[in-house]
Amino acid sequence: MLRSDKKGGIIFPTVIFIVFNVMFFSMLLYFVFHASTGAFVYEQAYAKEIALVLDKAKPGMQIKIDFEKGFEIAEKNKYKKDLVKIKDNSVIVSLNRNGGYSFDFFSDYDVDILRDGNFIILEVKENV
Repeated sequence: MLRSDKKGGIIFPTVIFIVFNVMFFSMLLYFVFHASTGAFVYEQAYAKEIALVLDKAKPGMQIKIDFEKGFEIAEKNKYKKDLVKIKDNSVIVSLNRNGGYSFDFFSDYDVDILRDGNFIILEVKENV
């Protein structure tokens, strides 16, 4: 199963070393590509901003958030699905197909998300 080369060394560790290097550099390139689109930073910023605003919100409030840069990045990445989702007291912002960023909040209200041009409107309702 293990073969030796002419110098008496074992080839198997070299193959494993090459495979691990290829895996490492492919993950590194994936991260660099994901971060270079700007989606990574804006997903975090918008998710945290929305979560912090929802923590301070009261039922009956309408909160208008400028989401222009988020829409631009999503359009550049050809992503048009739900950019902002609220699920189980967590805000999930996705500006591309590769997942998104999730940030938890504490308030237990129902929140509807509407789009108005370059703005996102959050309607905070009493939890029924």
